[in-house]
Amino acid sequence: MQSSTVTRRTALATAGAAVAATGLASKPLRAQNKTDVLVIGAGLSGLNAALLLEEQGFKVQVIEGRDRIGGRLLSLRDIPGNPEAGGNGIGSGYGRMIDTVERLEIPMLNSAGRAQITPFELYLDGERISGEQWPTHPRNILPEAFKAFSPRLVPLVLLRQTNPLASFEDWYDPKSKPHDISVYDVFKKNGFTDEQIDLTFNLNVSYGTSAHDVSALMMWFNDGWVASMEGGPPTQLSAIGGNMTIPETMAKALNGEVHLEREVVGVRQDDGGAEVVCADGTIYKADHVVCSLPLPVMRYIKFDPFLPSVMSKGIAMVPYFPMTQVHLVAKEPFWEADGWSPDMWTDTVAGHVIANRHNIDNTDVTSLTTWARGFTALKLDQVDPEEAKAWVVSELERIRPSAKGKIEAPYIKSWLRDPFAGGDYAVWEPGQVTEFLHAVGQPHGRIHFCGEHTALSNRGMEGAMESGERAAFEIMNI
Repeated sequence: MQSSTVTRRTALATAGAAVAATGLASKPLRAQNKTDVLVIGAGLSGLNAALLLEEQGFKVQVIEGRDRIGGRLLSLRDIPGNPEAGGNGIGSGYGRMIDTVERLEIPMLNSAGRAQITPFELYLDGERISGEQWPTHPRNILPEAFKAFSPRLVPLVLLRQTNPLASFEDWYDPKSKPHDISVYDVFKKNGFTDEQIDLTFNLNVSYGTSAHDVSALMMWFNDGWVASMEGGPPTQLSAIGGNMTIPETMAKALNGEVHLEREVVGVRQDDGGAEVVCADGTIYKADHVVCSLPLPVMRYIKFDPFLPSVMSKGIAMVPYFPMTQVHLVAKEPFWEADGWSPDMWTDTVAGHVIANRHNIDNTDVTSLTTWARGFTALKLDQVDPEEAKAWVVSELERIRPSAKGKIEAPYIKSWLRDPFAGGDYAVWEPGQVTEFLHAVGQPHGRIHFCGEHTALSNRGMEGAMESGERAAFEIMNI
């Protein structure tokens, strides 16, 4: 059974029986300042765990290092259309997400129209290449079977053609270890040259920094997961007012307030319970702790006793995706002046430029987002954020003269520079899926771990919800 079809009501029916059997639902506090469960992190995974536990009678306290709710969901409400700097749409297979927004009555709209097909346009060495020109253009060095595809689509097509997994959930089966190879190896086995790999994968990566440091097994899982949601009506649900509304509403549904600006520096446990120590000196006590922090953040937390060696190694070694967005507002629709698409796929620090259509009917361009990923993101991150914004604008004006003086950059977001993220999401390197995937999600005494990096059957927002559900059930069934 694919877990993307699981709803909260189905899951709770099973969990409720288990909790009733153990008698933990009405477990009394043993000390006035001690709660049943302390949840670290007010993103989707931590909040989902907290809500599930409260519904089963546990006393829960959620703490968050940031000064806001939402984790890696971040809606930019000062920019027209409330564009997302974090999680975007909710697909038809996001069973837990859809169930949550329905239960909490969060106003949603189907934003599938935002991803409308526009003519792809490439900007290579300052030259605009239209979709019509590309198949026969001198810069098109792709193998004959791929010449008609935009370079950014080639990895998706190749990986789908070569996917060895009978089911996408086979990716965490130990028998899949032979497939835990690099994307580079897959390209080379299928006759691609290094120059072709640079153009199609490395220029504007979707994972990692290059084809060398991304596990093909992870990519095949991702492809199968996405394919499982295809075939039905186009669905990409978004919260009105921005997707950050979802975790904010989840937090309001809790019995108590989330404690913000509580940066965790240590977690210790013994037979009597657990203590979580914050940078400001605050100490929280609980019977159990749910840790939803990303791996780069966990690297700076002292655990006593130490975490198991394989888990510690995974925390230290699994990288997170460098991704830096610059959000642009057009003073005038410059794309109407030159007649070209507002979307651009470039070899500049602007990376992939996407036009956001975040009005109710998903038609007018409300803002633009430049997506710098991998090494391009690292290049931007090496300069001051204001300099980075100016750099992106100048590059766009250089390759797109009609944009000169007509765009401004009110916001930049580097997830790598975010001290509470350390990157956009986990990227498993070759060999790491089979070595670390199970290890980083295993409970350690009274500490339970969740977050998208621990999800087995889903990605992104739905993966975060899946992981929070699993951590909650671990506690319920002790």
